[in-house]
Amino acid sequence: MKKYQQLLLFIISVVSLSLLLIYRHEYNRLHYVLEVFNFFGQPCNFSDLQFTEHVLGHHDWGVEPSWQENENIYIYSAFWSKKQEAKVIVIHTEQSDVARNCYLWFEDKHKPIIGKFKYSKIESDALNGQFAYFYYCVFTSTELAPYAVSFSSTNKKSNKLKKILLTIVKPHKRSINTTICVSPTEFNKSYFVEFLSYHKLIGVDNFIFYGNSIPHRLSKIITNLSNRIGIKITFLAWNYPKTEGALIRTIIENDCLLRTMESSKNVITLELDEYIVPSQHYSLNDIISNYESKERLSLPVQRFCIKTTNRRKPIALQNTEVTYDNDTTVRYIYLNNQEDNVVATQAIPKGVASIHKYLMCQKKSVRVYNDNSILKFSTDLLRSTLVQLNLHDHI
Repeated sequence: MKKYQQLLLFIISVVSLSLLLIYRHEYNRLHYVLEVFNFFGQPCNFSDLQFTEHVLGHHDWGVEPSWQENENIYIYSAFWSKKQEAKVIVIHTEQSDVARNCYLWFEDKHKPIIGKFKYSKIESDALNGQFAYFYYCVFTSTELAPYAVSFSSTNKKSNKLKKILLTIVKPHKRSINTTICVSPTEFNKSYFVEFLSYHKLIGVDNFIFYGNSIPHRLSKIITNLSNRIGIKITFLAWNYPKTEGALIRTIIENDCLLRTMESSKNVITLELDEYIVPSQHYSLNDIISNYESKERLSLPVQRFCIKTTNRRKPIALQNTEVTYDNDTTVRYIYLNNQEDNVVATQAIPKGVASIHKYLMCQKKSVRVYNDNSILKFSTDLLRSTLVQLNLHDHI
């Protein structure tokens, strides 16, 4: 008799467990449907977001950058700062000579005014024969801001000069807490959606993407959804004219800092496979608030080899093994000290926060350890609107 009772109990347990799993599956599906319905207030036709002739307005970050050839140099972006000078990001090749003259264009004048030219080297990529510079054009005799700047290595007539439009950086109240600038990275829709969703969870709601690989269809949908999901997002062009080398990140980081310095309190440049992960906190702002202001904070980079890629689960939640190495790579959070020539840096220990970088490794790591700190966000990340929309093929 006991055997029959045990068998009956076993059958009841199996049936109960099966019903529980079915219930959980249906609950999650219903939760998603209700969340999306509640989120949009009414049924949303996502094709309307894709094919509408309108794109939602976004924050004005100034003149959109674009690589332009000027004599033997390449210019990406130019800014007019409160120091009464134009600051311009330039790439030289080995054959390029530094410019000698600079000119500033004002709206009320037909011809440009000659400024004082100076320059400084940012970084070198000798392997690819490329060198990044800041070009400066200083003119302190007027309070009016010019709208363009020109450079030349020889004296030229004004009609022969190429105008580089300036973004005017005006001091005003910084309304954005943290901005993440994303350097050009190989596109993957799931990675893109998960990157946005995760960083929104830790309190970042402003993003600037540099690149030309994100499909216009997707960038248009995300832009039109941005107000509803509580983020601000901007896409800037990246038409690098040379073989892409080691200077890309440096150029993006400097453009990002200059572009956001008077709008955003904190700025960091990442790639699409990099996540800011607090070990002890749930919010990036909680970490920053524990450190002195007007500093640059460094975050150590940890490398995670991608071993599993189940589409039903974000990549960061599937791979928790860190490759042990002696790499000292860091990423910097700038706390609005971009105008300083010398920046004091405070290092954030790995036990407080780090950058998780997810890579396809070529060979098996000899030494690994587990870092599960991101798993505390698993429920919220899985239920986040963009991740759910992507899982159900709505975007």
